[in-house]
Amino acid sequence: MLSAMPAPQQLDTLQIRTPGPIFLTRVVATFLLAVLLFGPVTAPIAHALSAPSTGVAGGAGEDPRRGHSSDGDRDRHDSHDRGGRDRTDRADRSGNRPTVQRLPTRLTAKTVDGIPVSLDRSQLRHAATIISVGSRTKGVGRDGIIVALMAALTESHLQMLANPGAYPTSVKHPHDGVGQDFDSLGLFQMRPASGWGSVKQLMRPKYQAAAFFGGPGGPNGGSPRGLLDIHGWKDLHPGEAAQAVEVSAYPDRYAQYKPVAHAVLERLTPARGR
Repeated sequence: MLSAMPAPQQLDTLQIRTPGPIFLTRVVATFLLAVLLFGPVTAPIAHALSAPSTGVAGGAGEDPRRGHSSDGDRDRHDSHDRGGRDRTDRADRSGNRPTVQRLPTRLTAKTVDGIPVSLDRSQLRHAATIISVGSRTKGVGRDGIIVALMAALTESHLQMLANPGAYPTSVKHPHDGVGQDFDSLGLFQMRPASGWGSVKQLMRPKYQAAAFFGGPGGPNGGSPRGLLDIHGWKDLHPGEAAQAVEVSAYPDRYAQYKPVAHAVLERLTPARGR
């Protein structure tokens, strides 16, 4: 409802009140108190603009330094629980495979028992072959390469060994020395009679490395079993995994060479962001 307007004769009696000194003093005092407590008038505005968002999009109270993916937290937790194997698999799929970048003239490392092992350029070249074949074989990764290096270090000291007693023709192929372990040949001392391959095949380092890793693309077709043909090999100690392939009468020998295998792999494939 509209209020009645004052009559013209009443306008002369209306008084317009102006702020008194007490009122102005209170206003000024209030303003000064606000400045003292909160700073200049622009400070609250600047603080509001710079404060982290607590809306639905960013998550209430979320630390922007951590990101906002709970899946990322689960991935890190799962990778830790599986001993880092998933990280290796993801690296292999992304192309970050162990790649031989240098070939030293000599390398010396110690076994678990502290026995020095010296390797020359020829032996390191065979190690490079094992690393290269393993890096191209799906499912091997660094763990599998370590197992293969441990096996070759134990069986032949990373040398291509002919066996003239069992196979006289073996010396006609490039070799670093001779061995007399039954009818075994090469880096991994594989036996033609056991189905690993012919003498000609087993006197090639690349062939022996591929046979040791085995798997769907291996030359031995799963019999004898290569590393990838052994179910759960990643859950075994590297020495046990090597023994599962080699089936040696001395199964405890392989574990001794684990630190040497690591030294070889690290020297030939220097870390890039690892």
